[in-house]
Amino acid sequence: MKKIPKAGLLIVTLVIPALIFALLRLFGTNHYDLPYFVAEKDGNGAAVVQNGDTLFHRISGNCGIFGGAGLDGRLTVVARIPSNCGEPCGKAGDELARVAALKTAIPELQVLSVAADTARRGDWLPVKADSATIEDCFAKELTDVAKGSEVLNGPAGQIVLIDRDRHVRGFYKAGDAEETDRLMAEIRILDYEKKNEK
Repeated sequence: MKKIPKAGLLIVTLVIPALIFALLRLFGTNHYDLPYFVAEKDGNGAAVVQNGDTLFHRISGNCGIFGGAGLDGRLTVVARIPSNCGEPCGKAGDELARVAALKTAIPELQVLSVAADTARRGDWLPVKADSATIEDCFAKELTDVAKGSEVLNGPAGQIVLIDRDRHVRGFYKAGDAEETDRLMAEIRILDYEKKNEK
């Protein structure tokens, strides 16, 4: 039986793990990278591209529903609750309470409940506005038709996640426990990214 030279054994033990690492880095997918929504539009309604990258819209605070909420540097969850929706809105309120409970671990999280009629009280900021203002704000600032955001506007309303830089990072169906779980996971991912960026 031939003895493997020590140099060959050393090369094999160092090169193979390095190759595996390099292949994973090149061809692996980061499943925790959240997409951006709501591309910036030019005068013709086409997405604005700069240096080969799509520019994404930054939410302005002046659309009528963000009056008392500062968006800069805060993770914001905006829940649009329809008028007089009964039991589905009750479920949406319960799911919103689960999201608001994350504020103990993530202090910069703020939750807004936007409604045309009386907003349900909870551990969130209730925002009352007329239906036209809410529809206008969502149409201009918080809708991405190209990525199907309207599909997630269910009978209990819709939830939108806005990051610290005022970009829309997700759309969720209100009152759906699975959607709430996904929202909570994505909030934690954004918090983790912030804590680990240097």
